[in-house]
Amino acid sequence: MSRALLEIEELRTEFETDDGLSVPVDGVSFDIPSGKTVGLVGESGCGKSLTALSIMRLVPPPGRTVSGRLVFQRRELLSLSERRMRELRGKEITMIFQEPMTSLNPVMRIGLQIVEQIVLHERVSSKEAKDRAVDMLAKVGIPEPSRRFYDFPHQMSGGCGRGR
Repeated sequence: MSRALLEIEELRTEFETDDGLSVPVDGVSFDIPSGKTVGLVGESGCGKSLTALSIMRLVPPPGRTVSGRLVFQRRELLSLSERRMRELRGKEITMIFQEPMTSLNPVMRIGLQIVEQIVLHERVSSKEAKDRAVDMLAKVGIPEPSRRFYDFPHQMSGGCGRGR
């Protein structure tokens, strides 16, 4: 039996507010098997994004993840130092944020934004970073990834192949 890529057990994230304690993530448990895709589904405001932020240890103050178990590739994330979490984020574990105005720079080509993240986290040449960025675009189903590497974010809006 293969181990899960990510194991989440009894995750609890809370916020101290003027009105008292708010616990938007309370007892969340699930596994993500290696090589599988898992979707988190629920109504607006039910805690999907905050669960993902908790996993990444990016909960904004005054929030805090207070208990639970987050095991990514056999490493307990809640016990890692902030420095070690920064090393993991973007290189081994990442999150695609849902807010489009903060996700991609609208005046910078998509491929260069991906290259920037690869170079930030790994010691690779510009050519290798570009090759990997094109490969990533292909892996997520972007048609003609070598050409789309040079597109701006607004050119991807509404579907990858639309208007092409």
